[in-house]
Amino acid sequence: MGTAFLYIVKVKGGYMLLGLDVGGTFTDAVIVDGHRVVATAKRRTTKDNLMNGIGEALDAVLEDCDTSNIEQVTLSTTVVTNTIVEEKEQVVDLYVVTGPGRNVDDIFPVSPIYLQGYTDHRGIVVERTPTNAVREVAKMVQSRSGTDLAAVSAKFGVRNPQEELSITEELKDKYNTISNGSLLSGSLNFPRRTISAYFNSAVTPVFTIFKRNVEEALSIRNIKAPLHILKADGGSLPMEHMVSRPVETAFTGPAATVLGLSALGAIGNQHTVALDIGGTTTDISLWKHGRPLMTKNGVSIREYPSAVRSFAVTSVGIGGESVVRIVDGEITVGPERVGPSAALGGNEPTL
Repeated sequence: MGTAFLYIVKVKGGYMLLGLDVGGTFTDAVIVDGHRVVATAKRRTTKDNLMNGIGEALDAVLEDCDTSNIEQVTLSTTVVTNTIVEEKEQVVDLYVVTGPGRNVDDIFPVSPIYLQGYTDHRGIVVERTPTNAVREVAKMVQSRSGTDLAAVSAKFGVRNPQEELSITEELKDKYNTISNGSLLSGSLNFPRRTISAYFNSAVTPVFTIFKRNVEEALSIRNIKAPLHILKADGGSLPMEHMVSRPVETAFTGPAATVLGLSALGAIGNQHTVALDIGGTTTDISLWKHGRPLMTKNGVSIREYPSAVRSFAVTSVGIGGESVVRIVDGEITVGPERVGPSAALGGNEPTL
C-alpha cells in the first residue's frame, strides 16, 4: 500500500508523480501521469545500505524520465516505525522537571533523571533549576549510560520554556542530540510531551542515516528538487523541517497505507478495521463510515501515549519475516526480524 513518495515531474506541459515507499522488506516506486500509472518497480530493501535498494527502484522507474524536470520529492518509510516496534532505538538520558506532584517513574520508557525546579501553571518560574547541579548530574548520568542522546521536559514548559532551554544549554556540550518537550508540542499534557521528546531523540540516529541515504541516492541521479516526507497524520513537510522532529515520522508507513486505501476506495461506508501485513509489522487502522479516524490527543508509541498527531493507527511487531522461536517451551513470534527466512536461504524460521 505504500505509494506515498511523490516526485512531481513536468512532462509535455503536465505533471508526473513518482511515489517511493521504503519499507522493511521492499522499496516500491511508481510513476503516475495524470490518473494513469506509467511505471512501477519493486526492489528488495537493502538494510545494510539503504541507498542501494532506493537507487535500484529509482533507476527502474526513471528510465525514460528527464530528472531535471522533477519539482518535488516526497517520501514515506517504515524505517522509524520498525525501529520502535522492534525496540531497537538508541539509549536516551531523560531529564524532567516536575515540581510538586506525583512520582512519574512508572509512566516513561526509562527511569527519568529528576532535576530541581518548578514552573507553575501560569508560566511563572517559582524555583529555578540550578545550572551547576545540572552539569554535575549530567556528568554522572552520562558516565553511566554512555549515550550522546538526551531529552528534556518540564511540567508547564509550554507556558514558559525558559527552564527547558536553560537546561538544554547546560547539556549541549555533553550530548549531540537533545529534544525538548515544549518544542515538539503545545499541549499541556506533560507525560505525552515527555514521551514525544524521549522517542524523538531515540529515533534521531536511524532517521539521520535514512535521510542521508535518500539524499545521496537523489544527488547521484542529479535530482535537486525539494525533499518532503509524509507525517503520521497524512500531511507532509520539507525534510529539513523534520530533522529536529523525526518522531513525527514514526507512523509514516501506516499513514501511507491509510492514504492508499482511501485513494483506492477499498473501505466502503462501514465501520472498518483495516490491516496491512508487511515483513516486519502489521499496521492496523480504524475507519468510521469509510473515513479514517484520527487520534484525539496523540498516537501511542508502543504502549506510551505521545503528543504526535496521527491517524488512528498502530503497528504490531508481527509480519511475514518475524522470527519464530521457542522460549521456555512456548512458541513466540516477533517482534524481531533477523534477516531472511530459512525458506529464502536464511537461518531463522519465520511466518
